[in-house]
Amino acid sequence: MKKIAAIGLILMCFCKFSIAAKNDDRKIIKGTVLNYAVKEGKVSYKLKITVAEWNTEGNIKLQWQTTGGKISKGVCTFPFRSLQFSTSLKTKLKEGNEILTETASRWFIDYDVYDDLHNSAIDSDITIDDDYITFLPDGDNTEHGILYNNVKTNFDAVNASGDNKGAIAKISVIEFTDNIILVDNLESGTFSIHLMTIQTPKSPEEKMAKQLMDAIAPKGKVPLKKMDAVKFAKVKNAYPLLATIENYDGTKGGTIIKPITETYEFRYANHAPNPPSLIDCLTADLKILNNQKEKYNVTDAEAISTKQLPSATAKKLLDVYTKFEYNSIPGYRPWTHWSFVRSLTETQREQLSKELEGYIATYGFSE
Repeated sequence: MKKIAAIGLILMCFCKFSIAAKNDDRKIIKGTVLNYAVKEGKVSYKLKITVAEWNTEGNIKLQWQTTGGKISKGVCTFPFRSLQFSTSLKTKLKEGNEILTETASRWFIDYDVYDDLHNSAIDSDITIDDDYITFLPDGDNTEHGILYNNVKTNFDAVNASGDNKGAIAKISVIEFTDNIILVDNLESGTFSIHLMTIQTPKSPEEKMAKQLMDAIAPKGKVPLKKMDAVKFAKVKNAYPLLATIENYDGTKGGTIIKPITETYEFRYANHAPNPPSLIDCLTADLKILNNQKEKYNVTDAEAISTKQLPSATAKKLLDVYTKFEYNSIPGYRPWTHWSFVRSLTETQREQLSKELEGYIATYGFSE
């Protein structure tokens, strides 16, 4: 019992330092790396930008280097206040030590541009190198999924386009965190850039938590408890979409690296009980979410009980997986269920909600 309690404490510690769901949890610090794919005319190359200095009262210093079709490197420094006042975006790289004024920046744009395009839905002017372009937002606001610390993370984003000497220029930007706006995509003339990944170094506490987790992680592959074949045949016939979770593989045969060892696996390794099937594991996790629904802004949800899960409530609980990142969601298999739910269309999630209501009415919750 003491061992299980210790594992729980470690899991809580790990979750505290691994959450990447909310924008105020994200951060740019010394050592943060931005990776872009760039095309300049017929030449394609990779651009790696490393934060060497991030002083909110002084300067931002960025070290960069390119690999692939173009080999170069340099350092770019500009005042932190450029994130509020810059009107010029530099894309043509300048080797060596480059110092910009507060009216210009690289890879970041000032918040007022984002505010105009995203929040006010009005045009905004940006000088890209020597080209003065008026950008207009394209349609409704959206989200862009980018790998942040190896987790596909949704960022608030806006797409915009403008006329650049008779040619269409396109830009999309994301709000990485409050008032920090990153260029996600840009197409202007023969130049294009696309943000691939963002990586922020782990704090000492995060490193310690990961070391503890690795130490108690199960050795080898953990067997998954499947539903009795006779019962599963009935469930599959009545609830076909829900039944697919029994054989769902979020790693796609190992082509996607599973980023965490899930609670289900820790419990197996330490001889603690798990739900009797993977379907019951999903319903158990929804019940856990319901118990913490205020934390996930699940409001006006109908009550659940041992054999009652209204489809409307099930839908709201499933939506948690689309609005938050896996490492801020509790449960036996948070990453697997996060991946499963996100693989479904909105219509399929509606169907799954109805099937969950029927399954619970017939079989109830099992833990």
